[in-house]
Amino acid sequence: MKALAITTFLAIFSLVSTSAVAQTHKTGVTTFPLGNQLTVIPAPDGFEEAASQFELIKDNFTRTEAAENDMLAVHLPRGDCDKLRAGESVAFTFYTKVSVRKGARDLDYSPERFAELVSLFRKSGSQVLDVNSPTMKAAVERLDQGLSEINKKETKVGLGQPVNLGEFDTRPNVYSVMLLINFRTRSGDSEVTIPLVASLSNVRVKQRLIYVYTYRRYNSTTDVEVLRDFTRQWIGKILAAN
Repeated sequence: MKALAITTFLAIFSLVSTSAVAQTHKTGVTTFPLGNQLTVIPAPDGFEEAASQFELIKDNFTRTEAAENDMLAVHLPRGDCDKLRAGESVAFTFYTKVSVRKGARDLDYSPERFAELVSLFRKSGSQVLDVNSPTMKAAVERLDQGLSEINKKETKVGLGQPVNLGEFDTRPNVYSVMLLINFRTRSGDSEVTIPLVASLSNVRVKQRLIYVYTYRRYNSTTDVEVLRDFTRQWIGKILAAN
């Protein structure tokens, strides 16, 4: 189960009011070496890759990434990036992340191995998503540590039991599920609770396995539909670019 995109699906919506100064020029496509392969990650339509532009974004997402993973890319809507470039605060309500398991950066994933991965999740995913499971507890502890470092004071994460909304993209080389989560953070006397919908996708790209996550603040069932369609389209764009 360690190979599944589970341990880092928790979002960092506690970063709801921050600003940053751009470090580099915006780019629509980022490329990453994974072993002897170059993996191309185009930005979703209307989004920009933010970790390469804003040191604060890169630092925040790196600190909250699971220890066994490398964070490759973070995408924000173009309007949010414009605000960050202007030094304004941004409330993150829609964003993405792409990660890879450190030990699997140069491993080949055959179609058969990918199929086994999907089968394993279908059998055991509910156990791992249990808020009391070792995997989820470890993910929350990692978030506690990372957010405490970011906020420079003790920050605790509270997580309601994720509701699995089911599979929504099971194309060859893609396996995606959707979750509904109540995400709470407490820092000092301040406490924030945010409902969010999140997708977790295992994607096989040129014999490599990458984890693709999308997040959107939940206000109504329409947000589930928006995120589902957005994720399908973007993953299709990633596959086409490689």
